[in-house]
Amino acid sequence: MIITGGHEFEREPFFDMFREMPGIVYQEVIHPGANGLYKSSLMDQFDVLLFYDMYQKIDEVQKDAFIKLLEKGKGMVFLHHSLVNYQEWDEFEKIIGGRYIESGTDPEASTYQHKVEFTVRVRDENHPITEGINDFVIHDEVYGNFRVGPEVHPILETSHPESGKIIGWTNYYGKSRIVYIQPGHDHHAYENPDYRRLLKQAIEWAREPQKYKMVPYSPEYKFKEGLYLNIEDLKANDPIPFARIVTDLNTDNKNFFDELVLNEEIVLYDESGVRASIRTKEVWGYALENSLYMMLGGRFQKILIQGPISLFIASATTHEKTSYSPRDTGTRYTTTTDLFRSFYKNYNYSMVSAEGEISLFDFESNALSEYDIYSLGVILERDSVLSSQYESLRKREKKEKMVEFIRKYNANHPLYFPDR
Repeated sequence: MIITGGHEFEREPFFDMFREMPGIVYQEVIHPGANGLYKSSLMDQFDVLLFYDMYQKIDEVQKDAFIKLLEKGKGMVFLHHSLVNYQEWDEFEKIIGGRYIESGTDPEASTYQHKVEFTVRVRDENHPITEGINDFVIHDEVYGNFRVGPEVHPILETSHPESGKIIGWTNYYGKSRIVYIQPGHDHHAYENPDYRRLLKQAIEWAREPQKYKMVPYSPEYKFKEGLYLNIEDLKANDPIPFARIVTDLNTDNKNFFDELVLNEEIVLYDESGVRASIRTKEVWGYALENSLYMMLGGRFQKILIQGPISLFIASATTHEKTSYSPRDTGTRYTTTTDLFRSFYKNYNYSMVSAEGEISLFDFESNALSEYDIYSLGVILERDSVLSSQYESLRKREKKEKMVEFIRKYNANHPLYFPDR
């Protein structure tokens, strides 16, 4: 169901997108009629609701019906000016994951700029919505100074000065998958092949309901025991049970995992009972007795989650720099090709042995980086307010307040896991 109304748009080229999408069948509903349908059995006919509206009126009965759709797992995709919807309904901001502030008298009001050519950058290239899509240029309208909720997962961004940085994200509410894509003003966007593919894949992703409600992480959260093949398995709390590992080792041995990593491959049975293997060094880690262990440098090492940014102490090999990039002013680089991924380019290093290095683990990028003011500064760029505060400090003050800023960032951007 495509919901429109409250904002003019180029109808023919807009609906051409959907007419030309294989496997997509749609019906348009125009406000004010849409709100009254949320509690109708007609909703059962649609896998996804796609909002291309800009509407404000919604009563309490309609709000309740809207929430019930989300609790059932109805997928929703929001495009462009739908971010302006329901300015007086605070819960809507939590649903869509952000808000365009419409009030022209409010100093915090959002902005817009027509006829802008800018680069859409794929922030999460591993997400099903962005699969097969590279950074692309689009001629469209940009929004500035709009709010993006801390709970969303960014998938698209831009560096255009008139635009907010994050311009596409996913969110969860109830059991529903939510997508917001900021571009999409007129035929320049509608006819862009990358935009069309992005939109189709957003619809396909949103149509699959979540089995579980997402809850913010706390130390009491229980991770299922088993092997997590990748970071997405961890975020879904969906490991491979230890019983499906094919091994001659004694699984009751406390040194089982230390011995397991001596093998180049781990053999296991998938959900269909098919025997498969995976390179040991490519496994993300495992959970046992509610403790998490990451595969780092050829062995499993315990990690304690504090939030999206977690301090991590691991045995590692450090490399002393013998040449530098302009931005890379640190003296050491705590990584090997098998251990950490860095924010900085790999130049020439001589090997030095070290133990117990403190590092930063970033859950969004699944990367470890050196615990220094520069690496933290890169992560904090995702939060414009904290980043501004941090960059205003002198070098010594940054060092003194690193832990404080990590705590603030984690409080503003909680991790969410399934409530199983």
